[in-house]
Amino acid sequence: MADQDDYFAHHKGEPFRFKERKEERGWWRAAFESFAYLPPFNRMFGKVEPSYAESYWYCMGGLTFLSFLFLTITGVILTLFGPPWWLHTHIGIVMKSIHYWSAQAFFFFIFLHVVRVWLTGAYRGKRWINYAIGLTTLFLAFGENLFGVLARGDWESQFVAMHSNYMLFGLPLLRLIAPSNFTQVMLVHVAFIPFTLLVLIGVHITLVKLQGIARPL
Repeated sequence: MADQDDYFAHHKGEPFRFKERKEERGWWRAAFESFAYLPPFNRMFGKVEPSYAESYWYCMGGLTFLSFLFLTITGVILTLFGPPWWLHTHIGIVMKSIHYWSAQAFFFFIFLHVVRVWLTGAYRGKRWINYAIGLTTLFLAFGENLFGVLARGDWESQFVAMHSNYMLFGLPLLRLIAPSNFTQVMLVHVAFIPFTLLVLIGVHITLVKLQGIARPL
């Protein structure tokens, strides 16, 4: 409770409006530091982060979530149109590429986010639970990536399916899934794991809002 009181007291007197922030930091810096200063978002969010969090290193979690949103939107589109569309049409190939690079961005930013939290000691105290949720999200995303490769339907997808069938999918819990079964793979890739990730990310963000942003070491 003391940490929470200190957190709110720390930025109680800081400016909430972009105009005031612009005078203090300059237009470009105020604009790039946080979208929450720009209208109409400033009326919705106000100034909610402490001064020590005004760093690009503290944006990695938000960029991870943004990448997840891109993955969700492009993934829904790809699922609706199916493999013939994303394999043989120009717009489908472009959409598949956006989905692929969104996945790369997701892993890049979540790795930096995990490292930043570790280096700044933001896992201390009760926050270790939220850190564990973040790590669970990272490792579950590795599984989501595997099923995404299996669902692509290209040569690499067939190669991975053939080899993983004798190694990974020989384990007791995974033996129920056939990597060459497109329906099973898509069900796991577009429904089961994404729903679990959404729940974990939702809980993670909620805990961050409740506990506040931890002071660095």
